[in-house]
Amino acid sequence: MLFRLLSGAAVLFAFVPGHAAALSCTLTFTVTVSQGVGFIRPDTALQGTATFTTDGRTVPSDAQTTGHLAQGEMVIEGGIRSRIWSVSVTHRGDSTELVGIFGMEATGLSFAGIDFSGPMVLTLFGPPGSRDDDAIPMTQSDWDRMNLRRNFALMSGTGDMLSGRVTDLVADCT
Repeated sequence: MLFRLLSGAAVLFAFVPGHAAALSCTLTFTVTVSQGVGFIRPDTALQGTATFTTDGRTVPSDAQTTGHLAQGEMVIEGGIRSRIWSVSVTHRGDSTELVGIFGMEATGLSFAGIDFSGPMVLTLFGPPGSRDDDAIPMTQSDWDRMNLRRNFALMSGTGDMLSGRVTDLVADCT
């Protein structure tokens, strides 16, 4: 009986959010469209921002990924916007590192009867060892190290996608 009680407590503990430093960030960037939608053609440059605040709650995941619960908004030129809910950081040390900013409930893009309502993601990959830990990058230098591949994507419920390469990333975190 004691073993069952302790096992149940261990499982429950695994789902309790952890804690990290709370922070606020504003990112500005350019998306060079590679897969367009409607009148947004490939090679079009769209300006974007992602502004978010974390309160220090984290959710551990598999593959050495930590989800930092966040509140904020991602906006892409043309009135496309999404509510940010999570910033995930994968830190393995010996393989590609990842910082992903995840939005949901996107609005502002519809074409041919298809609503592009999300998810909306900004993914930044860095070479092995580019992250020291699973914390969200704080300095411009931290963000600059995530330079192996940088992508933006907005999905529809039908599998269509607006996507592109992210450049000119400027970060201001406090």
